[in-house]
Amino acid sequence: MVADVYQTHPLFSIEYIVHDTTHDMSNFHYHDAYELYFLEKGQHQILIQDSIHDIEVYDVALFKPNLFHRSTQNQACARTCVYFTERFLRLYFTERAIQTLLGCFDTELISLNQETFAKVKKLLLLLENEQTTDIEYHAFIYLAELLSLLTDHKSSPRRKQQHSSYVDVGHILTYINQNYNKIVKIEEIANEFYISRFYLCHRFKEATGLTVIQYLNNIKIQRACHLLASTNLSILRIANECGFNSSMYFCKIFKQTLSMTPSHYRSQFQT
Repeated sequence: MVADVYQTHPLFSIEYIVHDTTHDMSNFHYHDAYELYFLEKGQHQILIQDSIHDIEVYDVALFKPNLFHRSTQNQACARTCVYFTERFLRLYFTERAIQTLLGCFDTELISLNQETFAKVKKLLLLLENEQTTDIEYHAFIYLAELLSLLTDHKSSPRRKQQHSSYVDVGHILTYINQNYNKIVKIEEIANEFYISRFYLCHRFKEATGLTVIQYLNNIKIQRACHLLASTNLSILRIANECGFNSSMYFCKIFKQTLSMTPSHYRSQFQT
């Protein structure tokens, strides 16, 4: 299982992409930017850290920086994604204004009606145009309008609730996220929910597209990345903090996941 980690995302970017049924976003990935994911055509499930959501046309998924996410089904769709960093916002806004603008990220998913989405689309087109012109830069203005609009609608009721067949898996995802550094065997998770190991593995893979071990290791590696980037703890200490039984096994899984060693990863954040 390889995770795509983008730690040097540009300050601001936007992309419109159409995917057919052969597209496979099989890897967990995260980046150091905020992401707004606007679904314009199609529908599919998306896994955001410890929640599985059904998303449909006019839905907006919101990803905070360094939050693992992935699509769990291969379905045709068209989406626009807007990426921006806090550094980009600080170029134009006060700290208080930034906190207000980021209010929409209090939720992971917002459902818009057709009329509101039309306003969103207009702003997205204006933002796209900002990337292809050399005239005075107005992206921060349009982005502020977009974030304000989403914040105004963050409490709008969902048109459709999460698919009931994935509710039980959602509880399992939450449990793993809260206990990742204590879990040693899959049986421990199965016993917690009074189900068999076989049923756990089958339902988990069906809902997420990942094995239990793949997901567990990704959560451990995510935490390890944070500690490597923000602390001076030793590799052995980080391995123990994240629930690995040896630094050798930790380094093996880390390299399998990110295609680099923990030391190499840490070196990217040293000045």
